[in-house]
Amino acid sequence: MMRYAVGSDLGGTNIATAVIDETGKVLGKAKLPTEADKGPEHVIANIMRSIDMALADASMKIEDMVGIGLGIPGLMDIEKGISLFAGNLGWKNVEVIKPFKERYGLPTFMDNDVRVATLAEWKYGAGKGVNNLICVTLGTGIGSGLVFEGKLLRGVTNSVGEIGHVTVEKDGLICNCGNQGCVEMYASGTGQARMARLMIQSGHFSIMTKMVGGDLSKINSKIIQDAYDEGDTVAIQVMNKTAMYLGIALADYINLVNPELVIIGGGVSLAGERLMKPLREEVYRRVMIVPRQIVKIVRSELGDESGMIGAAALAFERQGII
Repeated sequence: MMRYAVGSDLGGTNIATAVIDETGKVLGKAKLPTEADKGPEHVIANIMRSIDMALADASMKIEDMVGIGLGIPGLMDIEKGISLFAGNLGWKNVEVIKPFKERYGLPTFMDNDVRVATLAEWKYGAGKGVNNLICVTLGTGIGSGLVFEGKLLRGVTNSVGEIGHVTVEKDGLICNCGNQGCVEMYASGTGQARMARLMIQSGHFSIMTKMVGGDLSKINSKIIQDAYDEGDTVAIQVMNKTAMYLGIALADYINLVNPELVIIGGGVSLAGERLMKPLREEVYRRVMIVPRQIVKIVRSELGDESGMIGAAALAFERQGII
């Protein structure tokens, strides 16, 4: 008999929720704004609304589900169901799981948002059948998940995979984690936009200025990609620097854990080969020769659905169904 689960991927801007079966097929979905500025209780209520909407979209009831999964950004105690710190949400020591158990009466699980995206790609996407892989998401921040010897690793404090906070500039920009020179400050979508603005403000000509009507705060990854396609020198340099910084961090990661596959997802990855080509070149230049001969670097197959599919899959994984 087929089993079903519902899961929500909580982002800084939106909440994406899906009902899936154990083969990973999406049967219903919903999307709502996060509205993090209104506080944790309001956000949790929005997650519940999105769950109800996704169930209605699938023409199913909560009683049809074996459990609920939640992909939450930041650091957490997954056993106690508490978000310890989520900078982009302004959360600190927020009790997450309890309200869902009280309302729905189902087993409810939470994990890091990037880790659940990794679970989705491993079980249903680009990493299906692979026992050693890294999945990196490039968005407002940078995170990763690690599958090692056929097991999704979490670590002593559930902090495995914080690649965004690998130092790539010794005396670089101050990160919100408290460190200096984190790769997240340079190769995330936020970092890309900052880099482009600084180059333009220092006197470099770019068609991006016209594309955003002179308001440089509107520069984002999509604008950079479009300008790149027009041959804009600033956009090309930003893309290449993004690949360089990410490549430095990723090469260290590969040398340490020796995966056979690296999956790149998140909004910045929509740049496609504009980013992937120089990234592969940078990584292969830095990785030791033997792991370099094995490792492949590919884009996510599930795209922006990986988070919500993975959140739902978490309910299966934690109960030994997948």
